[in-house]
Amino acid sequence: MGENISRPQDLTDTQLDFYIRVARSLSKRETCQDLLVPEKSGRAFHVYQDQVLRITCSHGPQVCDFNAFSATDSSEHFWSGRTRTLQGSHMKIGRQLWSTEPSMRPMMTMIADTVKKRQLPNNATTHDLIYSRCSERAWQLRTGRKGMPNCNTNIKNALRDIGFSDEYVHDAFNVFMTTGYDTDHRLFHVPSEAQKGDYIELYAEIDLVCAVSCCPGTSSGSEHYPITVQVFSQSMRPPWRTISTDTKVI
Repeated sequence: MGENISRPQDLTDTQLDFYIRVARSLSKRETCQDLLVPEKSGRAFHVYQDQVLRITCSHGPQVCDFNAFSATDSSEHFWSGRTRTLQGSHMKIGRQLWSTEPSMRPMMTMIADTVKKRQLPNNATTHDLIYSRCSERAWQLRTGRKGMPNCNTNIKNALRDIGFSDEYVHDAFNVFMTTGYDTDHRLFHVPSEAQKGDYIELYAEIDLVCAVSCCPGTSSGSEHYPITVQVFSQSMRPPWRTISTDTKVI
């Protein structure tokens, strides 16, 4: 018989139950930040351990490029490649955003998602982990135009605004982006399935600096909208943090 190897991405029943309780306990939250991010722009902000981050399509369907960094070491940041390997090509409730080496640990856990998913061609779905962020150079190569609005610049500027290093701006978790790959294994995106009022929530496993960009590209559709970012404090703490070191902790 094959060896039974534990997979670090598998949440236990205790963990899943905890995240469900946090997601449902809306009345026990206190709003710490409530930010409107204008269309085609970016913002950066802190999210501390055990806080909940909500990203909302407050004005219409809008793709949001999301970066996350350890608040104490910007070289530890979200790793889209490792997250894809462990969690799959798209995020959903119960999946986690993982950080870079050497820590390589969960940074955030998705605990809520209101986007209604349809059956789309080529298994396309929402909350993409595949696409790279758009940049000034990428737009220049595609269109021949220089200086076009882009997520790379938006996120760098947002981090500079709060005095945080932009050296490690990285490929994003593309919130609300609906993507797949075709029979020729080429990536494609379609207008987001998200509707006005849809949101996701992410639970912070460590102290973080996060940055978002309202993507100025075509992945949101023909219109671009602001998004709303809210950070909530809440009193519940993961029970596994106080359990002995022999118990699996991720």
